[in-house]
Formats: sequence, C-alpha cells, structure tokens
Amino acid sequence: MKRAMFILPLAAALVLLLAGVAFAQFETATVLGTVQDPSGAVVPQSKITLENTKTGISVTAVTDAVGNYEFLNVRSGSYRIKAEAAGFKTALAQEFTVAVNARQRVDLRLEVGDTTQTIEVTGAAAVLETDSSDRAS
Repeated sequence: MKRAMFILPLAAALVLLLAGVAFAQFETATVLGTVQDPSGAVVPQSKITLENTKTGISVTAVTDAVGNYEFLNVRSGSYRIKAEAAGFKTALAQEFTVAVNARQRVDLRLEVGDTTQTIEVTGAAAVLETDSSDRAS
C-alpha cells in the first residue's frame, strides 16, 4: 500500500512534466534560408546570426555546402538576420516577425567587398511560407 502511495504522485508528476515538454514544442518555429553571391552562386561556410530584437539574444549557424542554413525551435517574436563571409560585405536583413509553427524563409545575397562594410537587404523575409504547405490553425 505504501508503495502505491509513492508511485501514484511520481507518475502524476511525470505526466505533468511530459505534457509541459510536449506543449513547448508547439510554441516554436523554424527560420531558414540560402545565402548567395551577386551572381546567384551559393556561399558555403557563411556565418549567420539570428538575433531577437526585443531580448538581444542571438544564436549563430554556418551555411552548409549548398549555402543553406536553418535555425530550429525559434520562439515567436521579432528577429533580424546577419550573414558574414570572407571577401563579402556583411548582409543585414530587415527586421521580421516569426509566428508560432512557421517555417520562415529569409534568403540573403552577399555583395563582394570588405567585411567591415554592411549592406541592408530589404524584402528578404518571405511573407508567405513557401517551404511548406502545412499551416497551423
């Protein structure tokens, strides 16, 4: 009897914990894109920084061999993205909003130049989710 009294609260706590983890998975989104040079060729090994403009918290990634990057489990909010690569000017995308369960695409184009120069990319964030036909209700 004592054993059952111990196991029941432990099981209830475990169920609550797992429910919280499962719920948290649906409060995030994905931000992804491709980095290209002026000729349209992809730029691998570019450093990509995703910054939450409200909190100032940022995370970084590096583009793969075909110039793609992806940030998973991004919380909803306002963000901006910066791309940097050797031999190119730094590209900074306009601020954009990430919604829950979205697959937000932000493609960037780097211009040849010194890395100390920065260009602002306008219209880089796709308003429509072109990467997926799924949409949460």
